[in-house]
Amino acid sequence: MARVCVVHYGEIGVKGKNRPLFERRLRENLVAGLRGCGAGSVRRGSGRIVVDLPDSAVEDEALARVSAIPGVVWAAAADLVDLTVEAITARTVEVAAADSAASARPFRIDTRRSNKLFPAKSADVNRVVGAAVQKATGRPVDLSGAGSTYSIEIGEKAAFVFTRRVEGPGGLPVGVSGRLVALVSGGLDSPVAAHRMMRRGAEIVVAHFWNDTVASREVVSKIEDLCAALARAQGRVPYWIVPFGDLQRAIVARVPDKCRMLVYRRVMFRLADRIRDRERAGGLVTGDSLGQVASQTLENIGVLYAAARPPVFAPLAGSDKSEIVAEARRIGTYDVSIRPYPDCCSFLVADHPQTRATLPEIEAMEAWEMGPLLDAAMERAERRVAILDAATRRHPSAGSGHGGDAERGANGDPMRVGKEQEPGGRRGGASVSEQLGGGGVRGASPHPR
Repeated sequence: MARVCVVHYGEIGVKGKNRPLFERRLRENLVAGLRGCGAGSVRRGSGRIVVDLPDSAVEDEALARVSAIPGVVWAAAADLVDLTVEAITARTVEVAAADSAASARPFRIDTRRSNKLFPAKSADVNRVVGAAVQKATGRPVDLSGAGSTYSIEIGEKAAFVFTRRVEGPGGLPVGVSGRLVALVSGGLDSPVAAHRMMRRGAEIVVAHFWNDTVASREVVSKIEDLCAALARAQGRVPYWIVPFGDLQRAIVARVPDKCRMLVYRRVMFRLADRIRDRERAGGLVTGDSLGQVASQTLENIGVLYAAARPPVFAPLAGSDKSEIVAEARRIGTYDVSIRPYPDCCSFLVADHPQTRATLPEIEAMEAWEMGPLLDAAMERAERRVAILDAATRRHPSAGSGHGGDAERGANGDPMRVGKEQEPGGRRGGASVSEQLGGGGVRGASPHPR
């Protein structure tokens, strides 16, 4: 009996004439996300995508990967059966009889018929198959769904029988909405914001800013692992590490403590815009949540975002912390985000921070030549790539610039950090990171949440 993974989408199905484009992109993302786990071919069907599962040992891994990919509403490991009522009935009876965990529970049959040329309607299939299962097992029928559900899908060329489905993130496939640069810290909010924009079809490039006055290899590993967790949704996540210590010291020397955080973040936006240009991205993403901290008041957010070219997306603006925490758990970034690490934000947080800044006030504090420092930071920036790779089962560290043993990504998913071609540039050799200029990167960094 052939086994497959049936993948269903939602929003893609209402895209009209552009629907094939969205389906192709989702299929491509599934192929990339399943690479190395033993799954077979991935093909588009009518209203679904079907993945061959040649070995039962790969089912759980394949389902876990598929259910993390934006655009997928739900997926199920199913038996592929001939397109006849007799074959569907026989296989469903076998599945129900083998369901020892539900041997005394009521059941129902749930048939969906996308193939309208199939001679039996969904209700007819439910009655015929349900009667056969009841006769074979002696179990009662409960149409409320309180017991076991045996699902049947009638497609164009075959039928699918399954018992359990796994929910996906929904939304749109990554890549159909362009590219964005997400300012990601080691905290809870910004990785969730990046993931939300992935669900809207944006390909995410991560930017992380470091204070090289606080040396800590753990911070490098933490950012790598956050990108590893995000790579479950995107397949590969480019990320930039930008040294920020010199700029921070210049801000501390020139700006009153109550406004330092605002100037600090505005400078980060300027650097992020430079990354945006190199990546040919269409906008920026932050983890700001309105009113959560002093720099996120309505007035201060207006001042902050004035330093960047629009658009700047803040997908968490209306979310409270409990919602963000719950979402971080769902997408696999929570355990990484709560790991302790040196955070130099404390050097810039005033006892009484400015909560209602004005743009002229802050611009007056920035009336010094920061261009050379911005240039120097970008010259020392590194571009790296996190790639989900189950085949190697490791996270190579050789040549990474920070040494240490290999580490795994979030949820134990191994990751590779590999050299990536900068958009518009040439492809380099096999080193782990792409050093844009000279120098190293050290320390820890906070930045827009």
